[in-house]
Amino acid sequence: MKNTITPANVRGTVHFWKIWDQPTVEHPKYKSIEYLWAQRNQLQYDWGTIAAQTIGLGKAEYRVRAMYIEYHNVANVNDVVTPPTYARDVGISYYTGLSAVSNRDYLRVPLALTPTTTIGEDYSNYFSNPDLGNVLRFFAQTQGVVGVHGRPFAAENNSKIIGAALVATPDFQDPTKDLVFSRTYLSTSPTNKQLLKPTGGQIGLTWEVLFS
Repeated sequence: MKNTITPANVRGTVHFWKIWDQPTVEHPKYKSIEYLWAQRNQLQYDWGTIAAQTIGLGKAEYRVRAMYIEYHNVANVNDVVTPPTYARDVGISYYTGLSAVSNRDYLRVPLALTPTTTIGEDYSNYFSNPDLGNVLRFFAQTQGVVGVHGRPFAAENNSKIIGAALVATPDFQDPTKDLVFSRTYLSTSPTNKQLLKPTGGQIGLTWEVLFS
């Protein structure tokens, strides 16, 4: 364990999944789930506000309860979307500004499951009970047919997922109060990992945050 807190001590990994809405031949009784890959995220400065309000002041309304899933409706399914550059001080202003970006939008989706905890790799000497571990897991998936700014989200529109954010919602009914805990963008090099919205399916995200 560390005696200082830096972005390296609080870090996140995002796991991507493809989830089919209906049973398949391989899984006749259950939804079919395909694991894709994992990648790291960037902590935004808002995470400090979230931590101070929840840990220090005990305000449950500041807990993480949603994800943003950013997408771009491309002309051709093989088109590669250039991801934005972004600093740690950028919060929801970026997402508000997407209203002026042609064919770009984002889904604001609630967590699909109650967050769980586990023990981080190499930390079993410090923790023995996974329920009291140092890793938080959040899960959400794409849903709906239109983004926050009214642009369609559908396979027929070639909606391509390019990034995501983990978000605290002090007032879920008021998105202007959202705080961005962390962000990530799908890699485009050397392999383009941006994800088209699958026909008859969704994209799921498991966001793991390690506190060390």
